[in-house]
Amino acid sequence: MSDKTVLHIALKVPFAPFLDYLLPEGCEQPQVGCRVLVKLGARTPAVGVVLAVSSDSVHKQLKPIDSVLDASPLLSANILSLLRKAASYYHAPLGEVVHMALPKWFRQVKNQEVPKQYWWKTVVDWETAETQTQRSEHQQSVFKYLQQNQPLTSKEITHICTNASHQLKQLEKKGLVTSSELCFLDGESLRTPDFTLTEDQTAAINSINHSQGFRSFLLDGITGSGKTEIYIRLVQKHIEQGEQVLVLVPEIGLTPQLFNEISERITGRMAVLHSGLSDGARARVWQQANLGQVDVVVATRSGIFTPFKQLGMIVVDEEHDLSYKQQDGIRYSARDLALLRSQLSDVPVILGSATPSMESLALAMKGQHQWLKLRTRTNRKPLPQTVVQNTTQLTLKNGLTHDTLDHIKRHLSLGQQVLVFLNRRGWSPKWLCQDCGWIAKCDDCDAYLTYHKHTNRLTCHHCERRYTTPEFCPDCGSQETDVLGVGTERIEAGLTQSLKDETILRFDRDTIKSAKDWQTNLDVVRRGEPCVIVGTQMLAKGHDFPKLSLVVVVNVDNSFYSTDFRATEHLAQLLIQVSGRAGRADTRGEVIIQTQNPSHEFFGLLLKKGYQTFAQEQLQEREAMAFPPYSHMAIIHAQHRDELELMQQLQPAIVIQDSHPDVSVLGPLPAPIQRKQKMHRMQIIINANSRKALHLYLFAVRKQLPSQLRWIVDVDPILLDS
Repeated sequence: MSDKTVLHIALKVPFAPFLDYLLPEGCEQPQVGCRVLVKLGARTPAVGVVLAVSSDSVHKQLKPIDSVLDASPLLSANILSLLRKAASYYHAPLGEVVHMALPKWFRQVKNQEVPKQYWWKTVVDWETAETQTQRSEHQQSVFKYLQQNQPLTSKEITHICTNASHQLKQLEKKGLVTSSELCFLDGESLRTPDFTLTEDQTAAINSINHSQGFRSFLLDGITGSGKTEIYIRLVQKHIEQGEQVLVLVPEIGLTPQLFNEISERITGRMAVLHSGLSDGARARVWQQANLGQVDVVVATRSGIFTPFKQLGMIVVDEEHDLSYKQQDGIRYSARDLALLRSQLSDVPVILGSATPSMESLALAMKGQHQWLKLRTRTNRKPLPQTVVQNTTQLTLKNGLTHDTLDHIKRHLSLGQQVLVFLNRRGWSPKWLCQDCGWIAKCDDCDAYLTYHKHTNRLTCHHCERRYTTPEFCPDCGSQETDVLGVGTERIEAGLTQSLKDETILRFDRDTIKSAKDWQTNLDVVRRGEPCVIVGTQMLAKGHDFPKLSLVVVVNVDNSFYSTDFRATEHLAQLLIQVSGRAGRADTRGEVIIQTQNPSHEFFGLLLKKGYQTFAQEQLQEREAMAFPPYSHMAIIHAQHRDELELMQQLQPAIVIQDSHPDVSVLGPLPAPIQRKQKMHRMQIIINANSRKALHLYLFAVRKQLPSQLRWIVDVDPILLDS
C-alpha cells in the first residue's frame, strides 16, 4: 500500500487511539489537525481529526474518507501534543480525548457555518439617549443596562427585556448604540484604578514580567489582596506584545464578573467560553481565538483546549477549586493541563488562590513554582472577625440561632448585605420516622432522599428520581414522619418569615437554572441594596460584593466525619473563601460559623493560626502517611448490575499487584455510594511512591481487566467519598 496516502484519524472509539482511512484519488490531502468526514461501520457517518499522514498501514483493507471539512487545521500541533499527553496520563483513548476537546458544533456531521454574534456598546450619554427614547420604556431600560455593563450581547440583556435584540437594533437605527462581531475594547472609556499597588503586588508583577519562556507562579494572596489587579496588568502587557491570554475560572458565574473587570481596564478584544453558551457561540470563540481575532478568552474548565494563534500566558484563578477536575467521563484536571500546556507553549502560567491546594503548596516549597505571596489587603482593612458559635445548647429556627438572626437584622438595619451559606439545597436532606428511625432512601441508589417543599417531593440528587412523600412509615406504619436537617430552601423560607420586609435571594441549582436567572439575582445584589443572600458553593468563590458585611456559615460538621483525607482541606478552603466575601469595602466584615463541634482542633488551627499554618500541618501529616502530594494516587471505578460478578471481574487487578512492589492496592471496596441507578459500584484505590510506578501498574491493569467490564480510572483524584 506504499503508493496510497493513509490518514490516521482520531474518532470517538474506545478500542483504538485512531483508525486508518485512505485518501481518495483527486481529493486534496488534509493537514494534520483538520477534520474529515468518515464512515464508522457500514453506514454511520462520523467526524474525525487527522493525527498523521502515512504511506502504509497495518490493515490490508481500508475505507476512503468521505470528505475534508477544514481548509486549515482546527487543532494545532501544540494542541494535539497536549491531547496525546493527556490521553496517556489519564489512561483514556486518544480519539475520545480529541472528541471531548472539540466543541459540539465541530463534532456535528452536518457541518454548518458558525453563526455570527454581535456585541453592543453605547455611543452617547444617557441625557442624549433619554430624549430619543421617551416613547419606549423598553429602549430606555436596555440602554441604561448596556451603558452600565457594556459590552454585552443581546442575550445577556434578555432578563431586562425579552426582545432585547429588537430593541438594540432600534437603538442602533437612532445612532445611540453600535454593534460589532468582535468584542473590541477601544480604550476610550477605560477605568483607571484609584489605588496604589501594594509592595507585594509590585513585587509579584516584577517577578512575572522578568521571567522568560515557561515558568509557573503560585500567586498566594489573602482574600482582597488584589490578585485580579495583577492579572489585568499582566494581560494588558501581553496584548501590547501582540500575544493572547487564556484566563481560566472555576465556575460559569465567575466568567462574566472577571470578564467585566478586565474589559474595563484593557484595550483589546475579549471573549467568554463556558458550557452555558450555545454550541454556535462556543464554536465561534474557538474559531476567533484560532485566527487570532481575540486577545483574551475568559473560560471555564474545558477552555484549556481552546486553540490560540499566539498564546502568551495562562492564568488559573482559584487554582485550588474542585471544579477544575472533571468528575465524569475523562477525569482530567484543567489546572494540571494548564501547567502542561504552558510548558508545551513555552509561556508563563499563573496559579492564583487565597487558599492554595496542598499539591501547589508542596511544589512551591520545592521551588518548582515560584511562590509569590500577597499578605496585605488592597483596602488596608483587616480580615473579617470570625465567631465560632456553639449550637449544641441553642434553639435553631429553620437552621439559624436567635443570636444569628439578631446579627442579620443589625447588619441589614445598617444598610448592609448578608450572605447565609449552606452547601445543601432543598428543604431538608432527610425524611425520617420519629418512632423507629427509618429514613427515606432512593430505590435505585444508596442515598438518602432530599425533601423539596416547593414541589412537595422527595428527590434523589444522584439520579434525580422523584418520590411522593409517604403518609406512613413503610417499616413500622407510624404516621409520625418528619424532615431532619435544613437546606437552602428551608433557610430562605425561615428568613422570609422572620424578615418580612427584607429582600431574600436564593442562589442554588433549584433557583438558578440559566445564565438569565443568575444575572437577574446578581444584578439585585450589585445594586447594593440591603438583602440576605442564601447560597450554596456557587457563591463562595471570587465574587466581590462591596456592601456584604456579614457571612453566616451553616452546618460545617459533616467534613469532620468524612473518610476522605482531603475533607478538612476542602472545608478550610471553603470557609476562607466564603469568609473573604465579607468586608471588602468600607465596613469590617463579620463571620459566624454555626457548629456542634466548636472545640474541634480544626477551628483553633485555622482561625487562630491561619491557612498557611493549617496547610503546613496538613502537609506534614500527609508526608507521614505517604498520601498525596507525597505519593501518587489513582482510583479504578467499576460498576455492574451483579455485585458478585463485579467483584470477580476486578480480581485481575489484585492478582498483578505482586509484580508491582512500589504500588499499594486497596480493594475492591464498595464505593461510598454502593449502588447508583441500580448499578453496583466498587473501587480499587492505588497509591504509589512514584508516578512511573503508578502508570506502569495502570497500563498492566488495562490489559488484564475484562473488556465487558464498565470501568474508568481517575488519576490524581480529588474526591474519595463520591
